[in-house]
Amino acid sequence: MKIICFGDSLTFGYQVSREEKWHVIAEKKTGIQMVNRGVSGDTTEGMLERIQKQVLDAKPDGVILMGGYNDIFFNRNWERAAQNMSAMVDQFKTNNIKAFVAIPPPIHLPVAFKDGGEMVDFEESAVMIEAYCQWLRDYTVSSRIPTLDFRASIDWTDKDLYLDGIHQSPAGHQRMADSFIVFWKSSRVVSVS
Repeated sequence: MKIICFGDSLTFGYQVSREEKWHVIAEKKTGIQMVNRGVSGDTTEGMLERIQKQVLDAKPDGVILMGGYNDIFFNRNWERAAQNMSAMVDQFKTNNIKAFVAIPPPIHLPVAFKDGGEMVDFEESAVMIEAYCQWLRDYTVSSRIPTLDFRASIDWTDKDLYLDGIHQSPAGHQRMADSFIVFWKSSRVVSVS
């Protein structure tokens, strides 16, 4: 079984060694081939541009779709990210690829304010991220799409789970891998192939 993990730096595993990335850990524990197609700094528009080559042409059994934060950070808008996520899910359905939408971890404001740079208003972004993640939950429920909710399944109050308030540390990736494994076993998605 082959699953493509498609997204931005949270999927890619920014500044974490390959062996410490959540999907590599999960692959070793489940035996599922998990292909990383995350690109640091990518927006959902960028994901749409590369979806054909990196996902559809690869003909995976399923895809874990996680993106949208960069749209919010740099475009100060979550509605466009929502439209693009919906468009990607539609393309997966048209191509008979099982879609799993992942809801990303929250940003850790005290750390992001300190280490995140000056180009992004993280406080404003955090409000938009909450609205976007609620939209993802509502959308996946109404569309009956299995949802890997990294926000709800993990207690993210520990700053040691982050490198910089946005990206996960090796410990954060371990928690994400554990969350994926529980999701995979409990949601009856094992019969995707």
